[in-house]
Amino acid sequence: MSEHTDIRIAGRTLAPGLVIGGAFVYREPTEAPPEPDDIEQHQIAEELRRLDRAMAAVREDLRISAHRIEADTDAKLAAIFQAHEAMLQDPSLLQEIRAAVEGELISATQALARVFRRWERKFREMAQPAQQQTAEDLADLRRRLLREMTGVKTTALEKMPAGRVLVARRLLPSDTVALPRRAVTGIILEFGGPGSHAALLAEALGIPTVAQIPNAREIIADDDVLIVDGFRGEIVVNPDAATLARYTEEIEGAQARSAELKQSARQPACTRDGTKIAVLANVGCREDVSTAVEHGADGVGLYRLEQFYLSRKTPPTAVELLADLQEMFAPLRGKPITVRLLDLGGDKPLPFLKLPPEDNPFLGRRGVRLLLRYPDLLDAQLHALWLFARDHDVRILVPMVTLAEEMALVRMRFAAVAKDAGQIELPPLGAMIETPAAALSVADIIAYADFLSIGTNDLTQYTMAAGRENPLVSEYFREDHPAVLRLVRIVVEEAGSVPVAVCGELARQFDAVPTLLKLGIRSLSVAPPLVPGVKEAVRQAAL
Repeated sequence: MSEHTDIRIAGRTLAPGLVIGGAFVYREPTEAPPEPDDIEQHQIAEELRRLDRAMAAVREDLRISAHRIEADTDAKLAAIFQAHEAMLQDPSLLQEIRAAVEGELISATQALARVFRRWERKFREMAQPAQQQTAEDLADLRRRLLREMTGVKTTALEKMPAGRVLVARRLLPSDTVALPRRAVTGIILEFGGPGSHAALLAEALGIPTVAQIPNAREIIADDDVLIVDGFRGEIVVNPDAATLARYTEEIEGAQARSAELKQSARQPACTRDGTKIAVLANVGCREDVSTAVEHGADGVGLYRLEQFYLSRKTPPTAVELLADLQEMFAPLRGKPITVRLLDLGGDKPLPFLKLPPEDNPFLGRRGVRLLLRYPDLLDAQLHALWLFARDHDVRILVPMVTLAEEMALVRMRFAAVAKDAGQIELPPLGAMIETPAAALSVADIIAYADFLSIGTNDLTQYTMAAGRENPLVSEYFREDHPAVLRLVRIVVEEAGSVPVAVCGELARQFDAVPTLLKLGIRSLSVAPPLVPGVKEAVRQAAL
């Protein structure tokens, strides 16, 4: 244990919650480039075969990881491993490694480490957050490949004792697979922003996590007693008796309140003056649907179709997609389900689409822009959802709408799909409002939209000119900033009688709920475990 006692350090919440536990300090293997290992001319062929075997093994491991994460946790995390697999298929990367082996007569291990580090430096020096994130992805791939080539099969993370608070510099994607989920009660990181891989994992698993704690691994020693306060965004190292007693009492009280809230969440949420508010769940996998039912969600406010596409080499047919949807939502029959059309783009590649690289994918071809570019892909989704709507209360959401014309084109294609099936009536078709342009064009968009859903994550990113995954500008990424709230007010006012929901992170901030309700929002959608807390915040609000 360290000599530090009752040290309180402020950081950044990645996942809410409050826990007390012993520290497990994870120090990543240094994995410095291997010592120079010269080879002879006759050894080149064997070194290249070693490289090919390692590449093939890691590609297979990435496929397995994607399937496991998709089934157990979140489709967004599965997309990371799909992207890594695509990186390993980059011919220029492999060619550069092979050229180093053949031209410099060095081992494949040495060549691999040298080339990957060169690529990492190149991406770290770029300005865009997405490009800097690519450097992290390359570092993770390098680590995987070096472990494969040197025969290292396990990491210290896999031996983590149960009930500990993990303290690490950062969590790379491969760490999320090695992490023994039930052993981790809390997470403390030196680096990591709201959109990082670590944030996705912590939120999906409901593990209280605080990041941006400088030099955490130097301040904290193994077995130190830690308090991770994911509500206040701070940690306490080796609390004294009074602090420990105060937090223990707070945890016990929170557990009791949580049980009460979970029970009351099965009832509708009404404000103190009797206005009924729908509190729905954002879901991305089968586990999320079960959790939504368990926590009393009034339905699904946002379901992402991505998980049905990310692990496939060919897109699903309408029949296959329909079968998956029916299985997924069997527990929610009779409740409203809002399904968002495929929301992918240059920053989230699909294995079966060769999308061109983009300098700034967040300002590129994504969401509805991509769907309209690939109409067969769009029509298959619309056909499956039209069939699904015959037996379920389904609403269909179009992602990343900027122009009214985009909604007009999607509605026209949807009408054509239904007409081909001998029907005219369509389920409700809505637009996601995620850009200032869309928010300021609502009067035009509602000519083609039956409802609107405000995605405050992207709306904040584009309004504040601050990448949600970039910790360097995290102080600017404020979803409750007056500029963002003013856009929400404009959307509600210009929508008139057209229903408006909020499905972004702002809806999960309990203290922001009264503000949203007073702006006219009557439907909120959050991660399933947060439904009881949001319903309670609604009941405490008065309009």
